[in-house]
Amino acid sequence: MQFFSTIIIVTALAIFSWALAVTCLYLNWLNKKSLLEHLGAKKEKRKKESIRTRLTNSIINLGKKCAPVGQRFKLFVNTEKLERQLALAGNPGDLNVGGFLGLRFVLFVSGLLIADVWLYFDMPLALFALIALPVGGFIYPSVWISMAAKSRQEQIGLDLPDFLDGMSVTLQAGVPLDAAMDQVVNHMEGPLAEELQRFNRELELGVPREEAYHRLVNRNECEELETLVQSLIQGSKLGVPIARTFKVMADDMRITRFNKVKEKAAKASPKVTLVTSFVITPGVMIAILGLIVLNIIYNPQFIGGGFR
Repeated sequence: MQFFSTIIIVTALAIFSWALAVTCLYLNWLNKKSLLEHLGAKKEKRKKESIRTRLTNSIINLGKKCAPVGQRFKLFVNTEKLERQLALAGNPGDLNVGGFLGLRFVLFVSGLLIADVWLYFDMPLALFALIALPVGGFIYPSVWISMAAKSRQEQIGLDLPDFLDGMSVTLQAGVPLDAAMDQVVNHMEGPLAEELQRFNRELELGVPREEAYHRLVNRNECEELETLVQSLIQGSKLGVPIARTFKVMADDMRITRFNKVKEKAAKASPKVTLVTSFVITPGVMIAILGLIVLNIIYNPQFIGGGFR
């Protein structure tokens, strides 16, 4: 029995190391694919709503239904900071603070149930799963919202140069600013289009233009968007041609974007080296050493038989 337990533990550690390595490489490949699509090297295909998206929306809806229960467990939650993170992430699935707390409760209970099943069938590392899965379900929503907020703000910065090019061409054709923005935004998708549509609605409701600009900046943390808004405010006060301003800013942002891509590409090689050094290599060594130890324990003639 001890023999099989040792084999199971060694195999589980090796498989875990390999799975972690494959996951890291897959995430690196997704980042590379995303960069190529944003640079225009690949055409982004429109796809139907994926199974992952439908599953995510279903879990979010379940979390919103469990919001009253989740609000009773406000552990490690700063409400103001959480509201800010949700706003930066675009409130995915119309998620608010209550829905977020309900989502965290749902994932915690789900992790606990899976760990109980794991323990019931006496599977390897059951005690570890009993701790890791509920804790992971409790922490994951915070990590997910933080990553979604960061990704959304980066996407706004990536979409800005194309928006500015469209605005420059439209304004040079003699279209007024508000009409040009409506026309360009209607042909766009993504977080930048959502923010600009909200900006246009505020103008239609009578909000002063400068106040609407400040609201747009306060809702986001994108440096490129803040630079654009400041340029528009100063340009309207000083009488600078807006079409020319848009064209210059688009070129500057595109150059900055390429520099960031080069910087990320330069940082990719050390990350791959770290994955190889700290994940793949230990997994291989564990598998080899495990086999050697098992042979020494259960097959002693493997060492000394050749010298007799």
